[in-house]
Amino acid sequence: MIMRSWRRSRPFWGGLLIVAAGTELLSIPLALDALPVALVFGTVGASYLLALVMVIAGVLVWLQPGQRVFLGLIAVLLSMASFVYSNLGGFLIGMVLGLLGGMLTVAWTPVSQPANRFDTLNARIVLAAVRRLAARMKARRWTTADDPGQPVDAGPAAQPREPDRVKG
Repeated sequence: MIMRSWRRSRPFWGGLLIVAAGTELLSIPLALDALPVALVFGTVGASYLLALVMVIAGVLVWLQPGQRVFLGLIAVLLSMASFVYSNLGGFLIGMVLGLLGGMLTVAWTPVSQPANRFDTLNARIVLAAVRRLAARMKARRWTTADDPGQPVDAGPAAQPREPDRVKG
């Protein structure tokens, strides 16, 4: 329950995708010896730097959700830069993960939950409201203190008027 409320109070999935993109971009240069194909790097240092900054940005999205727009834009820009510097963005997987994570982070908004939200109604609340409404409809509201069973007179406007007679 605690993890669920923490996760919902920040752009969790966007940060997770950004961290996954950074680790994927970081794993490609580290696995260079294991790959039998020849990979060409623009600059090896730039690919490491892009990957590390993306991982840091993803963690900061979790820790500082108020900076989500800035960090999301940084993640999108770094993902696009990884296309050039890190083997087509980590064979497009890291770039796509980073773009999706950055977009999710920028689009996330905090949810405030007031006590009486319409979209969080359950059956018990609806039935209670219907019962209260039915009770109000049955009760006579406007009664006098002298005779509680009689409705209150609405005044002279409610009385039928006699037609004016012309003297003549």
